[in-house]
Amino acid sequence: MKIPVLAEKKEYCCGCGVCVNVCKTDAIHMKCDEYGFEYPQINENKCVGCGKCMDVCPYINTDNHKNKPVNAFAAVSENTDVMDSASGGVFASIATEFIRQEGIAVGSALENINGKLIPHHITVDNLSSLQKLLGSKYVQSDTEEIFKEIKKLLCENRKVLFSGTPCQVSALYSFLGKEYDNLFTMDLICHGVPSRKMFRDYLNYIADKYGKVKDFIFRDKKRGLTFVSRAVCEKNGKENVRYIQYGESAYYIFFLQGNTYRDCCYKCKYADKNRIGDITIGDFWGIKTQHPELFDGNHKIFDSDKGISCLLVNTPKGKELINTYGKGLSLYKSTFDKIALENKQLSQPSVPKGDRAEIMNIYRTGGYAALDRYFRNQSGISIYISKLKSKIPLPIKKILKK
Repeated sequence: MKIPVLAEKKEYCCGCGVCVNVCKTDAIHMKCDEYGFEYPQINENKCVGCGKCMDVCPYINTDNHKNKPVNAFAAVSENTDVMDSASGGVFASIATEFIRQEGIAVGSALENINGKLIPHHITVDNLSSLQKLLGSKYVQSDTEEIFKEIKKLLCENRKVLFSGTPCQVSALYSFLGKEYDNLFTMDLICHGVPSRKMFRDYLNYIADKYGKVKDFIFRDKKRGLTFVSRAVCEKNGKENVRYIQYGESAYYIFFLQGNTYRDCCYKCKYADKNRIGDITIGDFWGIKTQHPELFDGNHKIFDSDKGISCLLVNTPKGKELINTYGKGLSLYKSTFDKIALENKQLSQPSVPKGDRAEIMNIYRTGGYAALDRYFRNQSGISIYISKLKSKIPLPIKKILKK
């Protein structure tokens, strides 16, 4: 019997947990490394050497389901409030119609479980709960429990819409092992993911200053599109809301600079023009340059201050998804090249803009508090400028922008 070697190098593992799901002897569990990233560990006393875990690994089998986009659009939702979404509300719009037609949406939610905010994938079959799936989550979402639930739903002939990073979509396909006509997938233009442990440490840091964090929004567009987060805290029985500009947060700055992702994110085999999902969505960065005609006063639905999505249709099922469930979308034809110009992960993996090894080592040895001190020493007065920006109401920001 030969024991499989999973994640021989850290860059070969995306932490999806699909190997845990397929193991019939419960020989695999996920374990955090010194940086908080989870990797599979095999109990050799339980392993029977079947190799199924290797067969389903999305980093070993990266060519399944990859497709070249056939259509490209700028997109904005007309049937949902885009202020609740990260960009133009494509997922919200499609998922709303999908649920109305008795489908089930699956995506990442930040749920309060036993007093802790946990990022994990959940299923939603009603519009009142759909809000949980909206908005960006700049942290790795736990998918370990969701694959079996999705398979059960598909076998019950329920329609399922799955949204996630490309490696998570690939992991789902690998786990299922066959095509399902009632499964539709949506992959995100992903930069990379910090660990859940680092995010949890960041929330604890906020809690030490302002009180226990009961809710957290990564991008609150009511303060503009410049990555202002909102933390709902409770201290001494009183609830207070804290807005945090990205420039005053070590977590945000190092995320945006690409310094805190999993090792695999810098070697990502899904960061290219061939897409794994039926459709691909993301922010349409640089749209004013690529499509200035949208801002001539005749296309008022496309408001760059509220966010505009890019949308790639990659498969026939992607076309079906748009035609059947995308009726609440306003679409404007674009090209892959225009979308990819400022979405670099459509052509190459992320590249860190700082000394990632030093940054991660500081976190490993001193925790988030040490990382924050390092960030503040590096940032100087710019932190205070960011704090001032976070307090400016959006209408005033628009005036200053003009």
